[in-house]
Amino acid sequence: MTHFLLTQQNKLREMVETLLNREEGQDMVEYALLAALISIVAIAIIILLGPYLKDLFQDVVNALGTT
Repeated sequence: MTHFLLTQQNKLREMVETLLNREEGQDMVEYALLAALISIVAIAIIILLGPYLKDLFQDVVNALGTT
């Protein structure tokens, strides 16, 4: 009976160590965080440069309209 319990305990320990050492999902989380960061930076740039670019293109349209 003692041998059986030790065997089961070793199997359980191996299973727990396997579950704790798994890194399969870690890459997907890193990619998601990177994509979110890139999206936030892109949105911030668009918000900051949007009015300037609108005015710039409007000046070009106005200059083309007067020729």
